[in-house]
Order: sequence, then C-alpha cells, then structure tokens
Amino acid sequence: MSVDQPTLRSFFGHIPSGVLAVGAVVDSQPVGMAVSSFTNVSIDPPLITISIRNESETWPLLRQARSIGGSILAEQHTSVGTKLSKGLAHQRLSDVAFTASDNDAIFIENAAAWFEGVSVAEIPAGDHSLVLVQVQRLATNADSMPLIFHKSKFAGIRHD
Repeated sequence: MSVDQPTLRSFFGHIPSGVLAVGAVVDSQPVGMAVSSFTNVSIDPPLITISIRNESETWPLLRQARSIGGSILAEQHTSVGTKLSKGLAHQRLSDVAFTASDNDAIFIENAAAWFEGVSVAEIPAGDHSLVLVQVQRLATNADSMPLIFHKSKFAGIRHD
C-alpha cells in the first residue's frame, strides 16, 4: 500500500500539536521560526527533539547560536505563530515582544512555557532533521493555555 503526499499531509493535519517558537540572537539580530513538531525525549538528561525541514533557511542561522530558546506559544499568540511561519528569518520577530537570555536565547513574552537549551545532535529523517536539544533551564506559566495547530489552523484548547 502506498501513501501519496496529499493524503499523508491531511492525516498529519489531524494530529493536534503545540506551536513552538524557536529563537536566538545571531550576529546581533533576533532570528526566529515556528515549529509544530516537537516532543519530550528524556528526563535524565533533559532532552527534547525539534523537527526541522531540510530546506529551512532559518535553522542554519539558529544552529550558530550559543543557545536557543523555545517558547510554547499561548492561545493569544495566533498572530505570533503566523508571523514566525513566514518571511525572512531576521524579520519574523519584528513587532513581537520577546526577551533574550545572557546566552542569546529568545523567549516570547507571555508564553505558556519556555526552555533554553543547546543542540547536541541532528538526525536525518527524510525531508526533515530531528534536532536533539539538551534543556538547560525552563519555566511554565500556570495561568496560560497553549496555542494548538490542527488541520492547518491555530486554535485554543477548551476545557469544560
């Protein structure tokens, strides 16, 4: 049984995912991108993986950073998610409220959660690479709900 790309893309679209803003200051410029495929890997050591398209023009810039920041966008960040998905890497964070760590990791203000880490490995995986990130510090915002990407649209989570 073969699977064509449109059918597979539709199937993947039915899997709700969080939206992660990945960013760092590179050559004195803020650089950022949105990622919707990431997951926890290990508690000891603390590791996560981020899936990056092989054609990404942003990841080669972020790879140069001393550390990277990952911000799980909150449900009020729909416009931030859209902005981080399009355009030039050095322009995506214009008009987006963020802070930078001493190690140049960028965190989106009022994110649902965030981490700072370093890339420790890249594993080829078809038309993407899995970037293994060792988490150095993190925090969560207990009052915030995450932004979800589902069926090619942003949404919030409803709790009844």
